[in-house]
Amino acid sequence: MIKKKPQRSTGRGKARPSPPPRLVEVQITAIGARGDGVARLGDDQVFVPFTIPGDKVVARIEGKRGDGLAAALVEVAEPGAGRVEPPCPHYGRCGGCSLQHLDDDLYDAWKRDLLSTQLSRHGLGDIPVGEMVRIPPGSRRRAVFAVHRSKNATHLGFNARASHTIIDLDDCLLLERPLASFLAPLRAILTETVPAGEDGDVTVALTENGLDVLVEMDARLDLFDREKLAAFADANDLARLSWRRPGSGFVEPIARRKPAMVRFAEIGVEPPPGNFLQPTRGGEQAIARLVVDAIGAAKSVADLYCGCGSFSLPLTRTGAHVHAVEGDEAPIRVLEAAANQSGLKLSTEVRDLARRPLMAHELKKYQAVIFDPPRAGAQAQAEQLAESGPGIVVAVSCNPATLARDLAILVKAGYRIVSVTPIDQFPFSPHLEAVAVLRRD
Repeated sequence: MIKKKPQRSTGRGKARPSPPPRLVEVQITAIGARGDGVARLGDDQVFVPFTIPGDKVVARIEGKRGDGLAAALVEVAEPGAGRVEPPCPHYGRCGGCSLQHLDDDLYDAWKRDLLSTQLSRHGLGDIPVGEMVRIPPGSRRRAVFAVHRSKNATHLGFNARASHTIIDLDDCLLLERPLASFLAPLRAILTETVPAGEDGDVTVALTENGLDVLVEMDARLDLFDREKLAAFADANDLARLSWRRPGSGFVEPIARRKPAMVRFAEIGVEPPPGNFLQPTRGGEQAIARLVVDAIGAAKSVADLYCGCGSFSLPLTRTGAHVHAVEGDEAPIRVLEAAANQSGLKLSTEVRDLARRPLMAHELKKYQAVIFDPPRAGAQAQAEQLAESGPGIVVAVSCNPATLARDLAILVKAGYRIVSVTPIDQFPFSPHLEAVAVLRRD
C-alpha cells in the first residue's frame, strides 16, 4: 500500500542479483522470544513464523537474522500438538497478533517461559514465576493506529509484520467495542481532511466520557478542516479531539466536549492527549493490586516513573505519603490536580530518572519504592537502590529482559525476590508485563 521510492544508481556497476529463494523442510523444536518457531538446518538456527514445536514445515529461507536464518512459512506438512485455528481474518498479515495458532496451554507455558528465560540469563533461574494474569481479548481500551493517505484511499490499521505496509482494519478482536466501531468513521473523516501522500498515527483511548482521539500528522488544517473535525467530534460523541504535528510539543485542541476522564482507585484523572495509559483496565487494576499489597503498611513511598498516578493514587488511599516522580511535566500536573480535587496529599517532582535517578541519600526517607520504567528499564535507579534502598521495592516492567537485569542488580546487593507475577495485556503477542516484589531486611 505504501510504495517504496526506487533506489538511485550509485554508478558503481550493476548490483549482484539476489540468490534464488531456497525451500527447506525442517522440524520446529521451540518458540523463540519474538514468537517465531525455531528449527535447525545444519549448524544454523532457522526462525519460521506461525509455527509451534512439533510442526514439520516447508519454509523458504529469506536471509540472515542475527546468528541464524529468517524464513517464511510455505506449508505445514505435519502439525504439532497444540496448534489451533486462528480466530482473526487478518492473522498472518497483521503484525499485531502472531500467536493465535497456539492453544491455551501451549500459549500460557510459552509466555511464562519468556520471563523465566530472562531471569535465568541473569542468574535468577531459581526464582519461581507465579501464575500468569491473563487479560482477555476485546479488553484493549487504548490503541495507536497507523495511517497512510494514498491517492484513492485512506489506509488505517496496524502495520504488517516487519513492514511499514498498513493492514486496513474494519474490526479487531483485541479492542473494546467502542474502539473497533470507531475505525470506519475515523477513516472517513481522515479522507475528508488529510491530503494524499500524508502518513501519521492516531491514538484512541476509551475514557469514562467517550473516546479521546489524538491525530499526529504533518497535514496543515485550514478553518474548514477544523470545522469538519469539530462537527465529527459532535456527531460521534467524542470526549476530546486533538491534533499534533510530529516533532512538535504543541497539541492543538480541536474539540473538548467532555472531560476525557479515567479513574485510579475511584479518583478521576484527565490525562493529557495521547498520554500513556495501561492498555487495559483489567491489567491496570491487577498491577495496582499487586503494588498496593506489596507496599503493605509502609507510610512513606516513592513512586518512580509515576505517569498520571495509576499507583500513586491507590497508595494514597492506604494512608501512605507518596512522592510521585515523572520525567514529563504534563502527567505530573494532572496528577496534582486530581489529588487536590480529591483532598489527597502527595508530593510530586518532574525529573528525568534515567539521567538523574534518586540518589542513595535521597532514598533513605522512604520505606518503599516502586519503579515502572519504559522498555529500557531502570538500571541507573536500580544501582542507587542497591546502595541504599528501603526494605520494600516493587518493580513493574513491560520488558522481561531489562526487568531481569535490574532485579539482578538488586539481588546482588542483598534483596530477595518475594514474587514475580507475569501479566498478559497483549494477547497473541510476545509482549509481557510483570510485577516483581523484593525485600531486604
